[in-house]
Amino acid sequence: MRAFVTGATGFIGGHVARRLVESGWQVTALARSPERTGALKSLGVTVVPGDVTEPQSLPGPMARADAVFHLAAWYQLGVSDRTKMYQTNVKGTENVLNAAAESGVPKIVYCSSVAVLGTHAAGEIPDETYKHSGRFSNLYEETKWQAHERVREFVAEGLPVISVMPGAVYGPGDTSILGVLMRYYAKGWLLACPFMDAGVSWVRVEDVADGFVLAHDKGRIGEDYILAGDNATIREMLTRVAPLTGVRVPPVSVGPRLMRLSLPIAPLVGRILKQPSGIVRDGMESLSGSIEFSSDKARRELGYTFRSVEEGVPETVEWYRENS
Repeated sequence: MRAFVTGATGFIGGHVARRLVESGWQVTALARSPERTGALKSLGVTVVPGDVTEPQSLPGPMARADAVFHLAAWYQLGVSDRTKMYQTNVKGTENVLNAAAESGVPKIVYCSSVAVLGTHAAGEIPDETYKHSGRFSNLYEETKWQAHERVREFVAEGLPVISVMPGAVYGPGDTSILGVLMRYYAKGWLLACPFMDAGVSWVRVEDVADGFVLAHDKGRIGEDYILAGDNATIREMLTRVAPLTGVRVPPVSVGPRLMRLSLPIAPLVGRILKQPSGIVRDGMESLSGSIEFSSDKARRELGYTFRSVEEGVPETVEWYRENS
C-alpha cells in the first residue's frame, strides 16, 4: 500500500507518517522545508519537494497512491494574516482534493479539527452532529471550518473522503501553545494559568495517529470522526496528574477580567511565550467555552481508543523536563 502524506513535517503529521510505516505502508511525504525532513527519511519515507499552495507540485507524486492523508495546515493562534491562513488551510485543501480526484486516488483521509464545531456550554459533551454557532474565535478556527465545508462539497460530488477531527492534541515535541504550557508546567514555571475551568478534550498524539490509520481501514466514506480524548477542565487535569508528576502546587487561576486587563501588554506576553502577539486575544476567545467532545462514534465504528491524562501527561511532562 502506498500513502501520500501532506503535513508530515508537522507534529501530528510526523506521527501519522511513522504509524503508516510501522503498519507496512510505503510512504511519500510532501515537504516544503527540506531541512525538516531528516526524521522522515530515517524512517524510510520518500520525501518530495512541494507545497499544498502550489497545485502543480501535487499530481506527480500522488499519481500511484492508494491513499492520501492530508494534514498540511497552518495551526497558529494569535496571528492576523488572513490571506496566508486561507491560502494554506482552505485553498491548500482544495488543491490536494482536486489533485486526488484527477489522480483517481481510492481514498483520502482529511485532518479536520474539533475547532470546526466551535465551543459550547460547560457540562455538554457534543458529537460530530454539533453545529458551529458562526462566531469564530480565531482565524485558524474560521479557515478550518471553511475547509471542512469545502470537503463536504467534494464528498457530495463523489470524492472518497473520510474526515477526522482531533481534539486538543499533546505529546513530546509539540511547539504549539499547548506544548508551551506543558513545558512551563514541567519546569515549574506555570505560576498562573488562564481559564482553569475551561473544558478540554486531551488526547495524546500517538492515539490520534492510530486513529488516522483506523479511519482509513474502517471509516465510512463521507463521514466525520472525532478523535478526541479524556475530557477534563484544565484544573481537573492538573489535579489528576499532580501525584504522578510531582507538581502538587496548582497555578493561580487567571480569570477573564484579568486577561482583558493584560491585553495592552499582550505583545510582551507573546514574546515571552514565543507566540504571536495576538495569542492572548485568541486564547481568551478560544477558551471562553468548553471544547470537550465525544469520541464515541470513532470508538464504536473504528475501534479507536485513547489514553487517560494519567497515562499520557506524566510521560509528556518528563520529556519536557529532559529536553527543554
